[in-house]
Amino acid sequence: MAVQARARGDRAREKVRQARQEAYRGLILEAAERIFGAKGYGAAKVAEIAEAAGVATGTVYASFPGKQDLYRAVHRECLAELTRRYESIPAHDSVRETILARSEVSTRFLASRPDYLRMYLREAAGWGFGPSDLPADARAFVDLSLYERGTADGELIDEDPQLLTSLQQANSQVHLSHWLESGMRESPDALVERVQSTTKRNLFAS
Repeated sequence: MAVQARARGDRAREKVRQARQEAYRGLILEAAERIFGAKGYGAAKVAEIAEAAGVATGTVYASFPGKQDLYRAVHRECLAELTRRYESIPAHDSVRETILARSEVSTRFLASRPDYLRMYLREAAGWGFGPSDLPADARAFVDLSLYERGTADGELIDEDPQLLTSLQQANSQVHLSHWLESGMRESPDALVERVQSTTKRNLFAS
């Protein structure tokens, strides 16, 4: 009986420890997104992220071995959420409808997370425009087969599908960057409309 009681106590303590660690991790990621968004990777300090999260610096290092690990974790968390939102989009037979639905989902998501949007745009500034130039996390969102199908069936303009994916990527980044620089005064609905209007002009066959 004493052994079983000790075992139950050990399991309970472990659950508490895991729950506390997960709570700390969430606070740290939220703070890191704010600090990295405001200052950029180079100027951000782990100590100020810890202070913003309300935890000790050692607690940050207990969850993330270094600043780069923490930075990449913020990207992974946000891109995982965007993936979940993509997966909730109803299936469309039309390539146009699929592109517009994905454009709306990603634009609204990034507009709802301006700190992460700043991180994303700083990172995107160093990318090339071919899929092989993108980091693995971002490459997963480039659905070249969709653009190949769109050009083959005449829904998209008769152009290299890889070029069309790059045009759409650049279109999104330019509009989102302008939205940030303009003080985010434009509503998400208006921002989505602008991104999609340019998409229709640049990519869709008349």
